[in-house]
Amino acid sequence: MKETKISSLTKALDKAASIDEKQLAREIRAIGFKCRNCAHCCRAEYGDNTVFIFPSEIRRICEKTGLKRDDFAMPTPSQDRDSKGNIHTFEWVLAKNGDCIFLKDGLCGIYESRPYICKTYPFYLLDGRLMISECEGIGGDITEEDCRKLAALLKERYIAEIKESIALLERFRGFNPTGSGVCIHDSEGEHWV
Repeated sequence: MKETKISSLTKALDKAASIDEKQLAREIRAIGFKCRNCAHCCRAEYGDNTVFIFPSEIRRICEKTGLKRDDFAMPTPSQDRDSKGNIHTFEWVLAKNGDCIFLKDGLCGIYESRPYICKTYPFYLLDGRLMISECEGIGGDITEEDCRKLAALLKERYIAEIKESIALLERFRGFNPTGSGVCIHDSEGEHWV
């Protein structure tokens, strides 16, 4: 089962590498987008503002801010338990105080090192297809250059997501109660907190 999933993801990775960024940019241009700097995507009152983050993004935020992982990242909520009652979860999310903890006076406090999900919002790729989340900026005027940059970032994000999934599966050893508390499984192994 695990090998089958890794094989499937490896094929998806090959397919992702061949995504035509120019075509993707044309699709973005046809939809249109202009960020209104409303920060609704960062605020709890406007919906689920959960931001999934990769270990590499956690390191980048730590380097840029001087913060430690536990200052801003938390395990993805989960009800999965092992035989000793420890919680197991996959990946990390940015901590929230309702709103994103990095939202300060309506602005992103880590803008230069923000995660992929934030850089590419409201767009994402699902099975290689362009998808759109709700956003007031949809339909806005976007330059060709911004379309190209966004298309490149979307492809980069999609490839990173697939690589993260492959690495996670390669390192996953099951829900073994080798520690106590909460175990986060990610591309770098197990982290007990």
